[in-house]
Amino acid sequence: MTSSLDMTIEEHATSPPILPMTSYRCSSMEELKGLKDYLKASNAEGTHIMEATTTWCSQCKAIQPFVDKMIAKYPDAKFYRYDTDTALDIAQELGANSMPTFHIFKDGDVRDSVTGAKAQALEKAISSNYDDKVVDAPSE
Repeated sequence: MTSSLDMTIEEHATSPPILPMTSYRCSSMEELKGLKDYLKASNAEGTHIMEATTTWCSQCKAIQPFVDKMIAKYPDAKFYRYDTDTALDIAQELGANSMPTFHIFKDGDVRDSVTGAKAQALEKAISSNYDDKVVDAPSE
């Protein structure tokens, strides 16, 4: 394989463009921008899952497909995400020091948390705090 440094100008012009990496962020997860958003979301009724993440977190990216399945499986739960680099006030409020960290709220109270990309632990924490209809997630 030829390095891009070894390519001529003509070869660069005809090579496929390098596309930016697509975002792993799921559109059905609301982004919390600061403490005001957090307070509004955390005090609502029902089950809410808040994920502490950063743009550079490889474990956050790795668990995202599983989180997408949980969003489909638990349709009445609200899923939120906040970037600890830009919403440090939320991370400090929840004591999120590692990424990803998931906090599970039920009717305004933190009921559980999972630190790391631990799919089974996350599903257990969500299911034990979820009273509504569960949808069987499609198999791969």
